[in-house]
Amino acid sequence: MSRPRTTLASLILLSSALLGCNEKPGELTRTTKEWTLSVLTLSETTLANEYTVIGSVISDQRIDISSKITGYIKNLSVREGDLVKRGQLLLNLDGVGIENAILQAQAGVDSASALSKDLSSDVRRFEKLFKEGSISEVKLRKTRLQYNTAQEGLASAKAALATARSQRQYSHIESPADGIISARYKQAGDLASPGVPLLTLESRDQLLFETYVAESQLAHIDIGDAVRLAIDNASKDIIGSVAQIVHAGDPISRTYKIKIKLPNVIGLHSGMFGRAHFKVGEARNIVVPRSAIIIKGGLEGVYVVNENQRIHFRWVRPKRQWPDTIEIAAGLAAGDRIVVTATAGLSEDDLIVAEVAHGE
Repeated sequence: MSRPRTTLASLILLSSALLGCNEKPGELTRTTKEWTLSVLTLSETTLANEYTVIGSVISDQRIDISSKITGYIKNLSVREGDLVKRGQLLLNLDGVGIENAILQAQAGVDSASALSKDLSSDVRRFEKLFKEGSISEVKLRKTRLQYNTAQEGLASAKAALATARSQRQYSHIESPADGIISARYKQAGDLASPGVPLLTLESRDQLLFETYVAESQLAHIDIGDAVRLAIDNASKDIIGSVAQIVHAGDPISRTYKIKIKLPNVIGLHSGMFGRAHFKVGEARNIVVPRSAIIIKGGLEGVYVVNENQRIHFRWVRPKRQWPDTIEIAAGLAAGDRIVVTATAGLSEDDLIVAEVAHGE
C-alpha cells in the first residue's frame, strides 16, 4: 500500500516544477549613469597640408685639413669623433728640417750681407780714386754694378730666410673652426705632404638638414620657407628654413636636393636621421582634443552626444597628431558634439546632465 502514495507525491512535485517553468522571468534593466562633463561642438579648422620626406643632419662646411709643407708627423692628438674648438692644436710635424732650412737661409743672409758690405767699401774707395784720376770710369762702373748685384743677392737671401722662418707656423696645425673630427687618414710617424688630407673636420658653425623632394612638390617650395623638422634625437620639433634648392634633379628618382638651415640646438650632430614636413597648401578638416579619444575593443573613437544628451561611442580614423590635438580623417563632421574628456567609466547611452561651454 505504500508504493501508490509515493507515486502520487512524485506526480505532485513534478506538476509544481512544470508550473514554475512556465512563469516568465523578470526583465533585466540597466541603470544609466549621469555625468557632468564638457561637451564640444565640432567645426572645421583650416590646416596646413604637409608633404613629408626623410633626411639627415649634415655639416654646412666639411674641411679637409692638410699640411702646407713636407714633414713627418710628430704628434697627432685627435681621433675620429673628437669635438674640437677653433684654434685647438691638432697635430705637430717634425721641425728638424725646418730649423735646418732656417739655419741655411740665415747663413746665406750673412754671406750676402758681408759681400755687400765689402763692395760698398770698394765703391766709396773707387769713387775717391776716380776723382783723383787714379782709375778709369769703367772700373768704377763695374764696381758699382757688382755692389748692386750683391744688394739684390742680399734681398733674395733675406726673403729666403723669411720664407724658411714662416714654415715654423705650418709645423703646428690648428683647427680652423669648431666641429667634430669625422675622419683621420694618417698616424704619428707618417709622412705629411702638401695637399694630402690628414684629417676631415665637419664644422658645427652651421648645421643643415638635407633631404630630397619629388618633382611634383618642387613648385610648392621656395627659399626661406619655414619647415617643421622631427629629428629622432630631438625632444621636440624644430623649425628650420629652406636655405638651398638644387635645381638639378636625379633623372632616375625624379627628386631634387633641398638643404634646410637649422637653428642652434644643443644635441644635434651630423648624420642624425629625421623627417621634414613642408607646407604645400591648406585644407579644412575636423580637429579634436587628444583627451576626447578613447580605445574600445581595440578601436579608437569618441563619445558623441545626441539631442537627448545621451552618449554613443563612434569609431574615428585619426590622421595627423600634435601634442594636444588630433586631426580626424573619417568618422566625424562639423556640428557633431563630443565629450571633451572621455573617461574610462563612461558607457553607452549614459546621460550628460550638464553641458559646459568649451571652445565651440
